[in-house]
Amino acid sequence: MKIIFTIKNLSSSIGGAEKVLCKIASILVKRGHKVAIITFDSVGSSSFYQLDSKIKRIDLAIGDSSSSANLFESCSRIIALREVIKREKPTVVIGFMHSIYILLAFALKGTAFPIVASEHIVIEYYKKRPFQFFLLIISSFFIKRYTVLSSSIKKKYPYCIKKKMTIIPNPIDEIKGEKLTKNECNRKILLNIGRLEHQKDHLTLIKAFSIVANSFPEWDLIIVGEGSLKKKIKKEILSLDLNNRIFLKDFTKKIESEYIKADVFVISSIFESFGLVTAEAMSYGIPCLGFADCPGTNELIIHGRTGLLVESARDRSTSLAYGLNRMLLDAKLRKKLGKAAKEFINNKFSDEQVGDYWEHLLYNVIRK
Repeated sequence: MKIIFTIKNLSSSIGGAEKVLCKIASILVKRGHKVAIITFDSVGSSSFYQLDSKIKRIDLAIGDSSSSANLFESCSRIIALREVIKREKPTVVIGFMHSIYILLAFALKGTAFPIVASEHIVIEYYKKRPFQFFLLIISSFFIKRYTVLSSSIKKKYPYCIKKKMTIIPNPIDEIKGEKLTKNECNRKILLNIGRLEHQKDHLTLIKAFSIVANSFPEWDLIIVGEGSLKKKIKKEILSLDLNNRIFLKDFTKKIESEYIKADVFVISSIFESFGLVTAEAMSYGIPCLGFADCPGTNELIIHGRTGLLVESARDRSTSLAYGLNRMLLDAKLRKKLGKAAKEFINNKFSDEQVGDYWEHLLYNVIRK
């Protein structure tokens, strides 16, 4: 099978969807498929995440791939996608995220190339973006199948899209042996990884930590991420006089070093499509804490078994602080939850299983 993946950006985007695309593309090329990836990155750009050397890169260099496109750039991208895909003659084309699969739908209208749209966001994303939602609906008529990360996400989409959706989870690397311990200092680490944007709600996390910080003087909070709220988050940390207890770090290709040092992982997001960093933390045997009403979190963290979930009905910071207090107080609980979390991830999200899901979907698409 000749497969073309398409994604807006691979060189500077460091989110979960980009990481998953690189992983799935590499899995499929190892299974003997011919794989190429089309991006809007500048020609010769390298991927932030590791890619198998057999994968062909096609960089179209139209507009700034790291920011929103204007109308002219979008039209240029549609034309370029159509020309390149007609030249490459793939068996199937996969668009990762709505930022490109909507363009693909219009680019390949009238051709025989089947499109699979890989959705990596929840329907709540579109509530304040009516024009994007309109394009989502219109483009759905030209898309064969969608992939989505869970049944709870699928059921909220309109019927015209939901009927075409197949649930495929993200692959998570199995971490062999016990989690490596420990950083050389005696500090205990509470870890969060995520873009510094409203969806991730870091301000709630910082306030929650400020509530418990004096009770747990041996614990520090490390937040790994970049985004538009970085200055606001730094200001909040300073205003709470916690700059010697809360540390902001940029994303790194060697993110495993942060997981290895962590004692607890906390996810303060309002919503997630899957919660890739939560799943990765669980694979390292790290006990996790999040909100019970957060899609993508509440399907990974089983309360009292693979982690702890708190309610957000009243005040999110107070609720999260309550969960932190319980988790940080009880070393035996942390050990039990971390062990169960690791087993849960290793049994459900292996490369082999996810590769099988993708192959089954793609073969079904091309048969029809």
